Amino acid sequence: MSPLQRCASLLSLFIILAQGVLAALEALRQEDKLPAAAFALDDACLAGHENSETDSCDLSLRQLRTTRRNETLAVVNQTLDEHTQNEDTLPHGHPSASKVYPKLPGFTLWLVEEFDQPLDLEKDPIWTWSDGGLKEGQVRFVKEQIKFEDGKMKIEVKANHGHQQTCSNAQSEDVPHKALVSGEMRTRLNMFRYGRYEVRMKAPTVQPHKPNVDGNFVSTMFVFRDASFKHWREIDVEIEGKAPGSITVNVLTADYTSKWRPSMQESKHLSYQHMNVRAEFHDYAFEWLPGVIRWYVDGKVVREKRNDRLEVPNKSAKIMMNLWIYNHVHGVPFGGEHLENDRFPMESEYDWLRFYKWDGDQHYPPADMSSKSLTADDMYLASNNPCSA
Repeated sequence: MSPLQRCASLLSLFIILAQGVLAALEALRQEDKLPAAAFALDDACLAGHENSETDSCDLSLRQLRTTRRNETLAVVNQTLDEHTQNEDTLPHGHPSASKVYPKLPGFTLWLVEEFDQPLDLEKDPIWTWSDGGLKEGQVRFVKEQIKFEDGKMKIEVKANHGHQQTCSNAQSEDVPHKALVSGEMRTRLNMFRYGRYEVRMKAPTVQPHKPNVDGNFVSTMFVFRDASFKHWREIDVEIEGKAPGSITVNVLTADYTSKWRPSMQESKHLSYQHMNVRAEFHDYAFEWLPGVIRWYVDGKVVREKRNDRLEVPNKSAKIMMNLWIYNHVHGVPFGGEHLENDRFPMESEYDWLRFYKWDGDQHYPPADMSSKSLTADDMYLASNNPCSA
């Protein structure tokens, strides 16, 4: 822990314990007001002398003083224990006991997923799966396409030989049948906001063992809220199939709009010649703070966005990871021009995910990671199955 973090932690602990400390000082102050003579018989008792009138020691005042001290000390100790216990529960999720995680000044490591063991997406308190599907894409998201193998979380796209429902929590319109199924892993609730979001991942090869063949896909890590229903908010890292080093970072902001439009999005496309995002794992991150977003690739800032044409989102959101395939719309496919090169199945791989909470956010995520302090708007579209909800 850095000196700044240690100082902040000590200050926080002092504030938490202040009430108990003041109570203890008040108890001692009141005790000092008692006349010394009041404890004379107790002092004689402690010296081995008995009260000649009662043939016993009168310890009531001293017992009262001891009890008061003990009760005050117990309150302080309990507060300290609760504070320490809360610190000991961090980070949430499934961190590795053998790893030492980086410390970031001004941030607290809050959530870690190493994917060393399978997650039960029906019962996990933080994570679940999506049943979404966009009207424009070729995929429908289903739980079965999220896999945990070899210490990784994998999302696979393959041919759809079944039938899915037509409604979706990702689209306010009905979604037609899709030729492909894929997966989307997400947090259950809109409870994440300012902080640093990091993932180590590898994009798919569109053909087996041919990472230089370009095709069409979008492999992601992002935060997201509501889309075409109410508050469309996104901050994205998107790896695309258009080139071996193709990455796009986006921010989207709109309210009560049923369709995407260019004016609600600000994007920056990055194309690296020195890296192949399909052949190797790389680290992708963004810091989302009030009024500013910074995106990182392998630890280096690649874009900074402040409040300008679009304001930086300030509403809580879900964390999401998915893989989807676009289709030709007016001859300009999103995610890569060479759809004809795609071969299925194909999969993206996630080595780990980390979320560092910004210490200045006092509301999200809730300290106990429960929904008790969330608003009704935060809870909107929390279900997985809108057709049966």
